[in-house]
This record gives sequence, C-alpha cells and structure tokens, in this order.
Amino acid sequence: MYKHEVFNMYCMNMDNFEQQELFKTEKFISDLVEEKTKKKSSFNIVFISSLLTSIIVLSFLFFFGVFDENEVVLPDPITITETVKEKEIVLPRIDSTEVVSIAEIATKTIVQVQVGEKDENGDFISVGGGSGVVIEKNGLIITNHHVIEDATDVRVIFEDGRMYESEIIGSDRLTDIGVIKINIESLTPISFGNSSDILVGDLAVAIGHPLTLGAAPTVTTGIISALDRRLDVGSDAMNTGVTLFGLIQTDAPITRGSSGGALLNQNGELIGITTAIATADVGAEGLGFAVPINLAMSIVKDILDDGKVLHAFLGILGAQYFEVADDGARIFSGVLIQELYGPADDIYAIGKAGALPGDIIKKVNDINVTTLDQLITILRSMRAGDEITIEIERNENIIELIFNLDLRPSDI
Repeated sequence: MYKHEVFNMYCMNMDNFEQQELFKTEKFISDLVEEKTKKKSSFNIVFISSLLTSIIVLSFLFFFGVFDENEVVLPDPITITETVKEKEIVLPRIDSTEVVSIAEIATKTIVQVQVGEKDENGDFISVGGGSGVVIEKNGLIITNHHVIEDATDVRVIFEDGRMYESEIIGSDRLTDIGVIKINIESLTPISFGNSSDILVGDLAVAIGHPLTLGAAPTVTTGIISALDRRLDVGSDAMNTGVTLFGLIQTDAPITRGSSGGALLNQNGELIGITTAIATADVGAEGLGFAVPINLAMSIVKDILDDGKVLHAFLGILGAQYFEVADDGARIFSGVLIQELYGPADDIYAIGKAGALPGDIIKKVNDINVTTLDQLITILRSMRAGDEITIEIERNENIIELIFNLDLRPSDI
C-alpha cells in the first residue's frame, strides 16, 4: 500500500510538472509572438521614417539642382603657331624666278640701236650705238638723245636677229631722250609702270646691249638705290655738256652700250630709260642712272606732237637757301632768287609776275620746295605756257604769284 501510494504521488507530480511546463511554454511562445510583433512594428516605423527622410532629402537636393546633368564642355582646338617679328623676316634681295619671267618677256621689246653711215656700196658701217625700247606696236622706239645725236643712219636689231633700218623722229638734250621708228606695224610694246610709285630698295632689272656683244640683250639686276639724282653728262668742251635732274639711281650694272635700254620693276614694267653710269678717276663707281619713264614719255609726246620739247623757263638765277635750327643745324629751306635772269637782260615769267631779287621760293603748286635741284626737276616736267602758282617769302611775309611759264631760250 505504501508503494502504491508513492507511485500515485509520483504520477500526480508528473502530471503537475507537465501541466506547468505546458503552461510555461505557451506563455513563452506568446511572448515571442508579441515581441516579434513589436519588433516588426518598430522596424516598419523606422523604415517608413527613413523613407520619408530620404524623399525629403532627395527633393531638397533635386530642388537645388544637385542632380542636374552638367554639360561637358570640350576645349576649343588649339593651333600652335610661331610668331615672327617683322624685323626678323629676311627676304632675299633678288628672286631669280621673277627675273627669269621678266627677262623672257621684256627682252623681246629691247633692241640694239646701231648708228653709222653707208659706204659707196650701200653697206652699213657702224660707228657706235646703244639700246632702245619698243613703246608702240607701230614701230615707235625710245632711246637716248646721246645715242642718236648727229647720226645720219640708224638701224635696230631684235634679239632674234631681225634687222631694220630706222628713222630718227627727234630727241631732247636736256632730258637725254630720243625717238626713232621702224616701219613695222605688229610689234609687241613693253608694259609701262609708274615711276612716281617706286621706292628706294625696290627690285630693279636693267636690260640693254652693252659693248655690242651680239643681238641678244644683257640682263642685270639690283635695286633702286636713290631717287631725284642729278648728274653732269657730256662734254662742255664739245658743247655737249648738260646736267640731268630727277634721275633714278640703281646698282644694276649699266655699261657702255646699255644707254637707252630699259629699267624695269618687279612686275617687268618699264620705269626708266637707262642713260648713264657714274665714273671717277679710278673708273666706274658701280652706279647707274635712268630717266624716269613718266618724264620720258612726256618728252616723247612733245616730240611727236610738236617735233620738239617746249621747255619751261622761270627766269632766275637761283641759289640754295638755308635756315638755322634752334640747335644750330642748317636746314634746306627753299631757293633764293639771286637775280632775275634772261637773255639781253630781259625779264621773264616770275619777274614779270612781281618777284624780286632776295625773295625765297617756298612752294610750287602746293609742293614744298626745299632744294634748287627739286625746283629744276619740277620745271623739267612742265611746259612753256603752263600756269604755275609759286609762294615766295619776302621780309617774313608770304606772297602768292600766279603766272604762265615762258619758253626756255635756245641759247641757255
């Protein structure tokens, strides 16, 4: 009975234990579920809060353009160049290709001029000569006065050997320009330039027939060395002496026989008629001179129109006038009228207009006159009868004289 009661008590205890355990277990699971629910609710709250916060932040950033797409700007292409200063540019003095082109065309218009006489058989005997330039297709040729002076028979020879007898049309001693003509109507004349446009340092090409070395002309090159030069040529003893004014100076070689040839610019245009070389006791100085083509063609026109040149005459004996600067330097400042001059003591041009000895010529046709050579050069380009305006200074007063130029007397 005792064992039986003990067993029953054990069973009862086991039943109570299982019930308690079951109760405790159910309570624990409920707690877990409740805790899980709470954690889930908290997570949802945090998630929603974070999401709202992110939306607010993103909206803020979007509003202020943080997410705007920035345009990618590519740099402009860069071209690397070398800068060269003007003073660093060194050009060749003579471009041989230019000279070749000039020579190919111009040599066809430059002729050899021979002067002489015919023997009893009618054969031409040459006693001298020079060069000439075809200026019109009808056979008109320009040369130097001293080439054809006193000649009775003249002939010209082209580069291809063609030879023609020529007629002397006329010439002018004061400018050393002469005109001859051959009876050919289909020649190619040279192209003309403007001698007023040339500058010191410009390319110069001289073409002529030096020393009668054959039919083909000789081409030499150089530069324009100076402008408005004067040169005494001829012989006073033989009454052939004359002073040429307004000449172009060049270092392109011009030798005996080249007189009357062409001085050309870089375009192959005629800018001067070569006339002389500078010489000294020791020989040639390497400087040549040419009559500017503008002056030469005005002389040709006068010869064709009137058979002679109606040179203007002012009627003074003049001298260079100087002023003294503040630092003591002497300055070329005009032409002093020393005397009113004319044959048989006649008064000419400017004297008839009211000028007096002691007056100073300051301007001619609004051109400032500073030297005597400049005044003579201006007068050489004018003709008798032309109206001229001259400003003179007299006792520090400026007087304007307007009058017509007279004809230069033949014995002056």
